Amino acid sequence: MNNSLILESEQMSVEIDRGSGAVLALIDRATDVNLVSDPRLAENFRLLLPLPELRSNYLYGMAQTLTGSEETEDGIELRWDGPLKNDNGAFDLDVVLRIELVGEQLQWQCRVENRTEHELTEVWYAIVGGMTGLAEGEGGRDTEALLPIVNKKWMQPIFRDFGNTRGQTLGIHTGEHNFSYPGILAMPWLSLYDSKRNRGLYFAVLEESPRVKSLRLTLEPGLAEFRSAGNWPRRDEVGDLPYGLVMHWVHVPYTKPGETFESATAVLQLHEGDWRGAAGIYRDWFASHYPVVEPGSQWIRRETAFLHTMMMLPEDNLNFRYTDLPQMAREAVERNVTHINITGWDVGGHDRGYPHYDPEPRLGTWDELEAGIQACHDLGMKVSFFVNCQPIDMTTEWYKRELHKYRIVSPHGIQYHVTNYWGMGTLSARSLFMTGTPFSEMNPAHPEVRDLLISRFRKLVEAGADGLHIDKFFQTPMDFNPRLSSSPDLAHHEGILLFVEELLAACRAVNPEFCFSYEGGWDRLFSYSDTIWWGNGEDSVMKAVFPQLGMVCGIEQPYDFNKLNLAILEGQILLIGPANYNATMDYPPMQELTAYIAELTRLRNELFDIVSNAEKLDASHDLFKRLQPLLTGSGEFADNPDVRWSVYRHLSTGQRAVILANLGGAPIELEDIALDGAQGTCRIIQPFEPERSSQWPAAVRIPAERVAFLVEEAK
Repeated sequence: MNNSLILESEQMSVEIDRGSGAVLALIDRATDVNLVSDPRLAENFRLLLPLPELRSNYLYGMAQTLTGSEETEDGIELRWDGPLKNDNGAFDLDVVLRIELVGEQLQWQCRVENRTEHELTEVWYAIVGGMTGLAEGEGGRDTEALLPIVNKKWMQPIFRDFGNTRGQTLGIHTGEHNFSYPGILAMPWLSLYDSKRNRGLYFAVLEESPRVKSLRLTLEPGLAEFRSAGNWPRRDEVGDLPYGLVMHWVHVPYTKPGETFESATAVLQLHEGDWRGAAGIYRDWFASHYPVVEPGSQWIRRETAFLHTMMMLPEDNLNFRYTDLPQMAREAVERNVTHINITGWDVGGHDRGYPHYDPEPRLGTWDELEAGIQACHDLGMKVSFFVNCQPIDMTTEWYKRELHKYRIVSPHGIQYHVTNYWGMGTLSARSLFMTGTPFSEMNPAHPEVRDLLISRFRKLVEAGADGLHIDKFFQTPMDFNPRLSSSPDLAHHEGILLFVEELLAACRAVNPEFCFSYEGGWDRLFSYSDTIWWGNGEDSVMKAVFPQLGMVCGIEQPYDFNKLNLAILEGQILLIGPANYNATMDYPPMQELTAYIAELTRLRNELFDIVSNAEKLDASHDLFKRLQPLLTGSGEFADNPDVRWSVYRHLSTGQRAVILANLGGAPIELEDIALDGAQGTCRIIQPFEPERSSQWPAAVRIPAERVAFLVEEAK
């Protein structure tokens, strides 16, 4: 009897070992390449069941005896009835592994019944081992990896240079990458892609529960550090040892005795295109399971620039009082900036005293703060306040008396982190890390925490605040606080979602237009807000998944022209923080820059739905023929390293706009600028210059460190 089960779809053919559930072959039918080039690295599952005197008590699925299997409509279900065994004994655990080819997705699900006296702390599954790329032989080295890391992306030519984010990893034999979600991963998927061959692989773990999951990557049998061609060993020096990349997902459930663990569904899908194809697959899944903010529906996203100035620093440096707010607002409105984020306004100043979100007496009274908010409104300016979710100042009597009970704690009952690096107002605090305020983290899963935060934030809205910026949405993965009933892998992020939902309900009961921005990289928060700090002019995978996303870029120094230009290229919101957030928009050294900001803000407000709240395209987008350039030009366009460009498309009309940037110190002449498929005329819009019309292809002269917009005429 053949011991293999073959599952087939239009995209792939998969060989599953009937005795173990290990993936022995995964053939991409579009290229006829077997992506599992060394099946000796195939596995089914691993479990970690720590014992009092042996924390590393792993049970290997490949060493267990299969007790039953059943073919399903789409695949196979395998069962291992306990006891499972290793050199340390026999353990009363049952495992069910289900592997199916559903549509174009290979899917894994794992269930473990724990009848032991111990907690089940790790479950490894969806293991694909022995990979050397998406093409055969040396061609596989062209395959790259992309992960959506916080607000940016991690890209690695992983099949020629594995990298090694763990550094000199102790405890395993080779290099290792490990990325948790929620955590360092903004979204729970990996893309492996080969741009030369227009082929990609999407590997994700999907569920509605905000449990912690982790992606692990290793390279067997080891690395070759400090080689110019990458750190993969050569095949000739490996000999007959198992060779290739191993990837899999891991749960950390801490399943108690007598309970059953059910995994999320892990999926693998092959597709045309590069990593943006994987982004599209995930976007479709996300939108089918969670609400997505309607593009442009929240005022905080429609503001393309805002002022962010600290009223008081944590070392008691007093920059401004509440009575200064009207003048600060006037200076901003004169430069087309109509949103102010009030920061360092609360007891102790910025990044101190949390969660004591009440007016700082040295800055003024509640009445003076309310009057300042009203003065901003009278000038047509929106007002938000800087607050947080988790930080707690450990030096306060409130912390010592009560708040310590709500800390996020490790399995050992102590806090994970003491943060001491937000000092600002003295050298020893900001640079020497000696005297900054120590912070711990509290979990909003505690009803008491949600009550104390939301009551204070609602009071701000009652005083006239239009919204909040919620900073430091920490993604500390686990919380073992015994006061909580949820499992450690669920408690923290479940608490964050509860907090956000209750906050919106409470504040929108006062002001239906209330909304918030946030600092963090967790996609689940996108159901509530589409404005995220920080982008800082870098390309973001999150915007590829959610085109309406607004990321924030800080403009803090008087000569930040190119930082600003890079933010414009990425469609980002400008956070104006003169003199590192210590001054207003009248700060003398920044007058040329703020004049440029004023002009760009005027133009971007007019073009909002086509250069910011829009889909960013590139040559790999499926709208265009494979390998055909999206944008072409002559003059200095092709060879000048200071020329950058982006293309955006309106989310509903399809109208496109080109943003061209000259990052150099001299003017440039660009000619024959042609946008793929564009016909007729375009609008040429440049700061400080009259708008003009031109036929495609267009020509434009861009001054040093400036941008230009070329907009298709509406169809």
